[in-house]
Amino acid sequence: GPFTDSGQDLTSSLFPWAIDPHVFRDQDGQWYLYMTIEYWDDPGGFIGSGNIVDRLIDPFTLQGHPTRVTPPQHQWQLFEAQREARGGVDWYTVEGPAVMRHRGRYYEMFSGGCYYRDNYAVSYATSDTPMGQGGMHDSSWHDWEGAEGQAFLIRSDGTYMISPGHNSLVPGPNNAELYTAYHAWQQDRAARRPCLDRLFWHGDQPWTAAPTHTPQPAPALPRLRELFEEPVLQPCWRQYDGRWSVSNGEVAQEDDTAVRATLQHRDRVSAAWLLEVNLRHITGAGSYGVLLQSDAGTTVSVSITPGSQLAVWSGTSPAEPVQTMPLPAAIEAAAWHQLIISLSGSALSVQFDYLRPLEVLVEHPAHTFSLFTQHCSAAFSGISLTDHFRDEFLNNRQTPALLGWSVEAGTESEPGSASLAHWRVQDGALEQTSAAPGAHIVLKSPLHEQYECGATMMLHRANEQGLSALGLVAWHSTEEKLLVWLRSSQAHWALAVESSSSTHGANPWLDLPETFDPFTWHTIRLRRRGDQLTIYLDGPEVLTLTIPPRPERSGLVTRDAAAAFTGVWQTGLP
Repeated sequence: GPFTDSGQDLTSSLFPWAIDPHVFRDQDGQWYLYMTIEYWDDPGGFIGSGNIVDRLIDPFTLQGHPTRVTPPQHQWQLFEAQREARGGVDWYTVEGPAVMRHRGRYYEMFSGGCYYRDNYAVSYATSDTPMGQGGMHDSSWHDWEGAEGQAFLIRSDGTYMISPGHNSLVPGPNNAELYTAYHAWQQDRAARRPCLDRLFWHGDQPWTAAPTHTPQPAPALPRLRELFEEPVLQPCWRQYDGRWSVSNGEVAQEDDTAVRATLQHRDRVSAAWLLEVNLRHITGAGSYGVLLQSDAGTTVSVSITPGSQLAVWSGTSPAEPVQTMPLPAAIEAAAWHQLIISLSGSALSVQFDYLRPLEVLVEHPAHTFSLFTQHCSAAFSGISLTDHFRDEFLNNRQTPALLGWSVEAGTESEPGSASLAHWRVQDGALEQTSAAPGAHIVLKSPLHEQYECGATMMLHRANEQGLSALGLVAWHSTEEKLLVWLRSSQAHWALAVESSSSTHGANPWLDLPETFDPFTWHTIRLRRRGDQLTIYLDGPEVLTLTIPPRPERSGLVTRDAAAAFTGVWQTGLP
């Protein structure tokens, strides 16, 4: 900002009343406008406001093919019975669309009910497409049915946070955390106040503790953050050729005749990381981007050629790029654009402005990154680096080894221990296929003293002779590890914490309800800060332990069981 009203009217030629616009860009570059209009003759029979979508031809022009998304269709969405302002009909309200893509599906969060009553709440719908082909009779979107009959993602707690709703979704400053921003009344009813809470993915389902009224952990910062706020380059940067200068929160390479100019950051990246770089073209007909270099001397470069393409190049085969993606014709290279680059094992992912990512395999992991230009001038800003990986296992061709999973040296000799031969990527999950007796452990990521990690898991098959278990491992060494897992015990299941070291004292144990079903998806999350380890099961916090601070690797574990894991992630906390 500051923003200026364009004066353009997008909707009045199509609808007499429209509110709550939400702009969404799909990975193919197509823009959509979701909004709320009035439904008077929906096939579902409910009258009131609901959400639709239309394509944007350009920022100020709709295609003119409005398509049904989420009309009012549930009793809890009642705004007012016999609403006088609408001719005495029972008026229902669905509004505030917010759309995102996760694991190849589309999620539209919406608010329903009356914004000043206790029934106002947030739910969501899912679809395989952002916009169906059936117009106002389309049925591509399906409301979430909820858990135990409660189809609410966020709802009033009845005391402190009243009528929470109209949420938006925003990444945290480290690009690894996801937040839901919404408003709610508090007890004084003085005003609706903005609120912010974490949002997590449990497989294909979002979950949040919202609405919260107690202090929450501040959003985690990236390990490295560079906004170029000082007028000179800091010592952490090393220049190679070109003419680099800092001003107005950006660093620019100003010589568009330089054959190649490089600005290298001195910090080493970890074994798994997520890098954000914002960049724009200034002058010249060449390319610019990010250069990654390994300890073996190999390089991978991510380059943008204005008006042409995004490309990934390997230094071992410089004649032609490894992968390319044409850039949409409407992209203005002189405007700021975002690159998100991440490495998980040998899998490098490159995403430009949230378009479909390029995915390539690298021979050696990168340990430094640089900004570069070739025959052009460009500017860079908003750089952040986070120690992070998230594996969704959506590509069956990516083996566990390619994604960086390994059996730690020494575990092969343990009785009943598994090798990677029993682990495979299949249909959106990492499967451990053997129910043979013993523990099966795989590890990933470098050592972290402070971190957050999690995984969604499901039992596939149990060894009838043993006590089955599946969960997470915090690995310090072959002799010292901490298991946090779901464990069978006679006729019921429990969340158990077991240590291979006697220094941790008693092992906590939490009995789970008799209705607990290990053959459905469950999520365990760990948060390690100092000597505190907090354990979360299917969302809420369930246990906090005090254990000595030490560097650990995260991993997955099963015992006497075959199981599947998805949405496995770890973030190093600075």
